[in-house]
Amino acid sequence: MKKNGVLIFFYLISIFSIEAQSSTWDIVKQMGRGINLGNTLSAPTEGNWAPIVYEQYFTDVAIEGFSNVRIPIDFFGTRTSGNTTQWSTQADSSGDYDGDVTDFLVSVAYLDRIETVANWSLDRGLYTVIDFHGADLKAEFLNSFNSESASFTHPTSAKRAADLMKFKSIWIQIANRLKTHPSSLIFEVVNEPYFEVSAQDMDIINLAIIEAIRSTGGNNLTRPIIITGGTLTSYQAPTAIGAEVLNSDTNLIASFHYYIPFNFTSSSTSNNNDFNWGTPNDKSMVNTHFNSVKTWSETNNIPITLGEFGADNEGGYNYQTGVYGDNGGPVNSDRVEYHRFIAEQAINRGFSFSAWCSGNKSNKTIHLRTDNPDTSNADNGVWVEDVKNALLADGVWPECYGPTAGQLILNSDFECGITSNWSFTTLGSAVATISENASSVFSGSSSARIQVTASDTYNKVILSNIDYQQDLTNKKITIGCYAKSPSSGASFKLRIKSTDNITNTYFTASPAFSLTSSYDYYSFEYVVSPTTTNVQVQVLMGENVGVYFLDAFDVSIQNTLGINTNSLEPELLLYPNPVKDKLCLKSFKNILSVKIYDVLGHVILDQKSTPCLVVSTLYKGVYFLQVEFEDGKILIKKIIKK
Repeated sequence: MKKNGVLIFFYLISIFSIEAQSSTWDIVKQMGRGINLGNTLSAPTEGNWAPIVYEQYFTDVAIEGFSNVRIPIDFFGTRTSGNTTQWSTQADSSGDYDGDVTDFLVSVAYLDRIETVANWSLDRGLYTVIDFHGADLKAEFLNSFNSESASFTHPTSAKRAADLMKFKSIWIQIANRLKTHPSSLIFEVVNEPYFEVSAQDMDIINLAIIEAIRSTGGNNLTRPIIITGGTLTSYQAPTAIGAEVLNSDTNLIASFHYYIPFNFTSSSTSNNNDFNWGTPNDKSMVNTHFNSVKTWSETNNIPITLGEFGADNEGGYNYQTGVYGDNGGPVNSDRVEYHRFIAEQAINRGFSFSAWCSGNKSNKTIHLRTDNPDTSNADNGVWVEDVKNALLADGVWPECYGPTAGQLILNSDFECGITSNWSFTTLGSAVATISENASSVFSGSSSARIQVTASDTYNKVILSNIDYQQDLTNKKITIGCYAKSPSSGASFKLRIKSTDNITNTYFTASPAFSLTSSYDYYSFEYVVSPTTTNVQVQVLMGENVGVYFLDAFDVSIQNTLGINTNSLEPELLLYPNPVKDKLCLKSFKNILSVKIYDVLGHVILDQKSTPCLVVSTLYKGVYFLQVEFEDGKILIKKIIKK
């Protein structure tokens, strides 16, 4: 009974957490730090290449503070019926192919196992990636695209058409089975095609599989899908994705892998022998590569996940046999630093990650998977502690990650400085200055301080954010912020600047808000005209001389029938998270009570609303914060105690 209660609790957590997501950018941020269940389900027989996975594994992962698990699978080989070798490999024979998706049938038993394992992960609040992977995938499908491979088939051949149909059929069957699962279950089209498949062919594959997944309906209509490009390798892979693919869907995530330099990361093999890493030049190269990915991501409005990275075990150590490798391997301190630095730089750029691990049988081990409940060592030696801790070490998620598209207010807390996505204008006889303030904030570490030394009218001192150009048909916008002033008589207005489809500009302002010496929340509702093409949020302060403090802006967009269709700012903001000593809460709604649960569902803190919670006495690990609002709504958020 206790076990069932724990699973139900995790399931509820997963439901609440998904409700809070509004875009693939949010999902990537929530994915955060993760690990691969490598060489387990993708092996021809589970247990051949890596230990069999047990339910306890996912509890281990969640408790330590990881947020995602990537699960490689492989439906080729004997796991899918239907032979494509009968079809011609010659050019211009594609017209001879007369099959369809019904010619291929996946193993129900294998699909059952995938669903079982995925559910173990989802039940613990982990984002879970199903990644099409494996040696049979490469041998039977990816190699057929490689002109230097004996398996090469001509692009216009009947076999090429049959192979594509088989891959599409497999994905349709996977998607149909899992279409009711929450959006924390993510599909990854294919693993590392760029070694075999051209950019053009990979675009064809991506488009076909995206369409196939979407066609199954249910939650698959909007489920996040991870894609990558062909031809180019490693960090360059996303840049090979064509514009047609990028523009075909709004719920895509791009992926790359990173094992550079191979001479170090694979140094337990005989052909690589560089056992050291970590010089300034080594780290500079990582920064150069990651910066290029970040630039591409922002330019194309596609968030990034680092699907794999890692370095071989210390000295080629085998955790199953307890023997070091014949060819040596990385110096342990350098191996640890490689994992720490890659993880840090990924998180600092807004990339989620899944470090590669294949258990105690592999040359890249982080979790040993000695969790078989039928053995005496089920709870012993689970982690390679120093590498695990390196992956969970501090990295700072960027306050202003992502592009401008899809958000009405960027840098809402001024954590990126007062000039990032904000502009300040004075007109007429008004005189005013703006500065970044760190001593008087509502949340975070910064606020905006505006000092008006000569007044005019409200619209003569203007603080403006970006232009928002998404679809606003039949929408109502609610904008709000926290503000205060030590100056007597200080007041301000919130205003929406809008432009219609014939470039007319309109201004709609709130009533004047009188400020007090302490932070209060102020909001303004605006119903968007049917002809509006873009809007901008503004703050007006030119009427009164004085000092103004502004912080913690938020926005919600609803349809005019009252159904919440797009919440662009969360109802609840937690900071910092991960947390060491004090966890603070911010909401534009009144909070009635807060509770903290451990991963077993035990209540370890229960109190009335408070701006900040003292959590310094909690043990390191994963916890869940439940917040009840006065309107009766309950939100649950995962927190990580450092």
